[in-house]
Amino acid sequence: MSTSDTSNLSNIEEIDITPDISLMPKLAFTGYSAPQAVGELVDNAIDSRLDNGQLLKVSINIKEDSVSVADNGSGMNKEIASKALVLAFSQKRGKLGEFGLGLKTACLSLGDYFEVITSSEGDPNEYHIYFDRKKWEISTKGWKVPFERRHSERNDHFTVISIKKLKVFYPNLHNYIRDDLKKRYAPFIRAKQVDIKVNGKRCEPEDLVLIEGSKREFNIPLSVGNRIYGWYGLLKEGSQKGYYGFSTFRRGRMITTYDKIGFESHPSVARLVGEVHLDHLQPTHNKREFVKDANYQDAETALRKELVDILRQARKKATQDTVTEKNQREVDIWIDKISESLRSEEFKSYTSRLKNIEPVPDLNGEETREIDIEKRTPRGEKDTKQGQVLNERARTPKQTHKRKRHIVRVKGKNIEFTHAFAPMGTNEPWWTHSYTEEKGLEIFTNTEFPAYLATNDKVFYAVIHIAEAISEFLVEKAQEKLANADELKQLILRKASELKSQL
Repeated sequence: MSTSDTSNLSNIEEIDITPDISLMPKLAFTGYSAPQAVGELVDNAIDSRLDNGQLLKVSINIKEDSVSVADNGSGMNKEIASKALVLAFSQKRGKLGEFGLGLKTACLSLGDYFEVITSSEGDPNEYHIYFDRKKWEISTKGWKVPFERRHSERNDHFTVISIKKLKVFYPNLHNYIRDDLKKRYAPFIRAKQVDIKVNGKRCEPEDLVLIEGSKREFNIPLSVGNRIYGWYGLLKEGSQKGYYGFSTFRRGRMITTYDKIGFESHPSVARLVGEVHLDHLQPTHNKREFVKDANYQDAETALRKELVDILRQARKKATQDTVTEKNQREVDIWIDKISESLRSEEFKSYTSRLKNIEPVPDLNGEETREIDIEKRTPRGEKDTKQGQVLNERARTPKQTHKRKRHIVRVKGKNIEFTHAFAPMGTNEPWWTHSYTEEKGLEIFTNTEFPAYLATNDKVFYAVIHIAEAISEFLVEKAQEKLANADELKQLILRKASELKSQL
């Protein structure tokens, strides 16, 4: 405010900005799911753990007309209990419920009525706080709720929160909440710091089934004394429904699940799972995600560097899984028929109009050729001939294997072509080819291209690539019009399909 603005102080007055009473019921519309809302109440229970080593027990009961969360934590005395419904009031520092909003927003998102009953150690009284949305909206008392003191018959420390007039209920809700909580509080449960039960059944974290030897723990130091830590590994069975990635935690409490932090979502890495603890980061007020500030970006960059090798392993495994022996046999059959189509009368008739592309001639008994295969003996196994344990680099002698030759003919020259599935990168083309005098025409189907993992017919997917690559290669080498490539592709696919249908 400038000097001129304050020259006449008699024009300045204070105005009341007390929130309208409608703000309280509006807290219900913060977007909590039922498990997230119950999780907020469990956060408060965990924050109330006693320092004497006593196991914190949290009992959650889900009924058709009510939800209750009870704990044997420290409870609240009269002073703290009387402020429990004050918006943003919190004396917690470095704990889960530091915003002072969770109790109110969680209860109101579940139902229109809730009651808090609590007592602290050594206090002969217990305190009851009530909130009824309908009575609140017609009340003329302002920001006030009933607060009752009763003599405690339990003579113990506890808090019980009961929510009624539920907004959502379905028969399987208790299982849905239990499944969420056993993941959300897994570090606390595994450390035996808290015991959580839903409708009498204990929440027990499940161990993921990982590929043996793939699990790695990490601890990455960051600037200003911060760090991120956790573990990652590869599932034995990947998920194509998005159920992979990290569970992220802050101070032992899960913030996000199936989070793709540090890598891009893609079907080829659908085995990657793990936990990452980001204790120094700031969550949003509803604790459903982290604030994406500079500290978050630094943590993500560090994690991205850490994951380079495991992502490479995931992509390699994805390729191995999809290129089955059955698929490879089917592709080989198609390649045989494509080779036959290049010797057909239909192909000969079409190429007679072109200068440098010719049908494949009779190979005069050279339809197959021998290739050398060098097989490594697995580490630690015995060489059956010598009876000795071989080291990592020991190899068995070369063996030969006969393989069919597949030929295209251009400018009077026979050129052998081959096909292979290969992980080439998500942003690379769905297929490519290369040509050298030594290796001939090599055609590759990119197993990391999104469409590859989305298609159910990976065999014909590859066949299309083979036909396209041959057609484009022939036209390019023969210096023919590019339009001929599409006609050649259709001719090759049409004839190869006819030949295959005769099998």
